[in-house]
Amino acid sequence: MHSTIKWILAAALMLCLAVTGVAAAEGSYYLALPTDGIASSMDITVAVPDENPAQDGINPLTGEAWYGRYYPIGVNIDAHPEALPHWGVSSADIIYEMPIQADGSTRSFALFMGEIPAYAGPVRSARVPMGSLREMWGSAWIFYGWQTWFRGENLVVDVVNWATHLHPDARQKGRWVFPFIEGTERNYADLFHREKDGEHVAPHNVQIDMKAVEALFTEEPAMHPFKFTDTGLDHGTDVSEITINYKTTKPAYISTYRYNEMTGLYDRYRNGETYYDALNGMATAYANVIVLRTDVSWFNGAQQRPVIQLVGQGTAEIFQNGKYIRGTWVRTHDANKADEFASLSSRMVFLDDNGNELEMKPGKTFIQIVNNDQEVVVSASESIEGGTAVATPKPTATPKPTRTPKPTRTPRAAKATPAPAMNVEEEGDISFGG
Repeated sequence: MHSTIKWILAAALMLCLAVTGVAAAEGSYYLALPTDGIASSMDITVAVPDENPAQDGINPLTGEAWYGRYYPIGVNIDAHPEALPHWGVSSADIIYEMPIQADGSTRSFALFMGEIPAYAGPVRSARVPMGSLREMWGSAWIFYGWQTWFRGENLVVDVVNWATHLHPDARQKGRWVFPFIEGTERNYADLFHREKDGEHVAPHNVQIDMKAVEALFTEEPAMHPFKFTDTGLDHGTDVSEITINYKTTKPAYISTYRYNEMTGLYDRYRNGETYYDALNGMATAYANVIVLRTDVSWFNGAQQRPVIQLVGQGTAEIFQNGKYIRGTWVRTHDANKADEFASLSSRMVFLDDNGNELEMKPGKTFIQIVNNDQEVVVSASESIEGGTAVATPKPTATPKPTRTPKPTRTPRAAKATPAPAMNVEEEGDISFGG
């Protein structure tokens, strides 16, 4: 009853304040963050700080206590609603979500290092922007199929062309080799498995044996540690909720975060439901949420061929400690101009609203990659200059409790190479493996 009354009052307040262009509910302003004039660039106009030193006993990705070998593993995670719940994601140090189709469909790249789960997934096919993230972290890269181009060499969307341009030995005897771990070819097929748990069906049910991948490392890649602070942001606008509507029509791709004052973390939701890990039933929560704005386009006008600028510089919407600031992201090998290939091994630096390197709050980070004009809606304690009022959202039902997960098992080797996870309706004829 109390919840119903609250939202009725919120709707009434919105009507009363409509003439002012501000939507408010109980002291909150529901605003779309401003996008006018936002653009990404290969020209570097900010001071790029030097690398941060690695600290003994500290996870360079999360700032938490950690001892071990730096063996990062990046996994392409299927973000389709039918792929939920995901396996292993509560262990990921950093997760990126990005659009892979012009209709707003997305895919994730989850980076594991501090804690390697037994297995992760569902695994889906590779796109070049995900490879860009692999280059930055020096990670193993797990994918199941890849995007291709059949009309000659193409370094923009063809994953093989792109990878072998950077690493001539990425494929040997016609097959992917470490750090490229692909599931439809013979080299690594036994590391992949199709789970039959009653919740996931093909093509949304491919898992990867993470411990087996970890055992393939023979040396540690170069680290790119973040800078950390125990306190987090001490200034900015109070924001209690963040919503990115990549796609609102079915199947929907809506990511929401709600700040939890008790934990100091952002609880994550997908399409209004708790985003949790099917391995352990744990709901996920993040110390840092960053919306990375950049140029997202579609090669040759094809709506399934994403071209995402992940080097250069652009705008970053930064959320930490329940506060919001607008900052900058930058990734370059040169102080003046980034290069599409030369800058790939460089770290991505986040700068705060004063141009200083952002100090990350210890814990896990989620980075939402969006086009520069993507609407990002927040519930703020006050108006934000340039922000646009939006309708007060309907109250979200209390999420159902997450289920008790089945006991974790050791992934079993596949008896045969899994059938490619092609989804013709989703991928068209430009992707091998789905």
